[in-house]
Amino acid sequence: MKLKAFFGSIIFITILISCNGNPKGLEDPNSIKNIELELKKFGDVKILRVDKEGFYGKYVGPEWLCKVAPAKCKEPNHDIAHLFSNKVSHVIGAFLKKSYKSGKYLKIDFDNVSITTRGKDQKAKVEFIIKMPFITTSKCDAFTSITQRGTWVNEDNLTLDPRYKKILKNVKNISEDYEQGYFTTPEGYKEYWVQFKHKDYQSKCN
Repeated sequence: MKLKAFFGSIIFITILISCNGNPKGLEDPNSIKNIELELKKFGDVKILRVDKEGFYGKYVGPEWLCKVAPAKCKEPNHDIAHLFSNKVSHVIGAFLKKSYKSGKYLKIDFDNVSITTRGKDQKAKVEFIIKMPFITTSKCDAFTSITQRGTWVNEDNLTLDPRYKKILKNVKNISEDYEQGYFTTPEGYKEYWVQFKHKDYQSKCN
């Protein structure tokens, strides 16, 4: 189901990153290693695409670290599946910066982002898919960073929104120009995503 912008006994499964190693278009393998270090013991992550057309990735595995690895659980609600969002933002941010430095100016097409969850019942495995298309644009209409803040448990917006505003305040300290998207799924995933011009790369555009 396409969403409009309104805005895992433990089974150890090796992360799969396309058939040939690095995903298409991702020049910095360290971004993928970040995902592997965090998630490889808990689920199957496939980064199917990161290139000038956009990002497409999927996580299939347990929702909660405490259910599959109690010894590693540091807090009652350690939502391992939701970490995929954090890693996706790292991958996309690294790619946007590298593209900008090479003279390829991109931004995320928030109007056509698709984020889906399937089987998110707080008990077993979940399928979590993120698709973010990119738009080729001009130098000062491009973005070079992305961050996000959300909830995996259908947290009330009265609780979520103040946490998001703190993130947005940090963004505003780095950039005067940003765009935001808000995405949900029927199973209770909610997330704000923000792309912005990083001052270290685009100071002349702010």
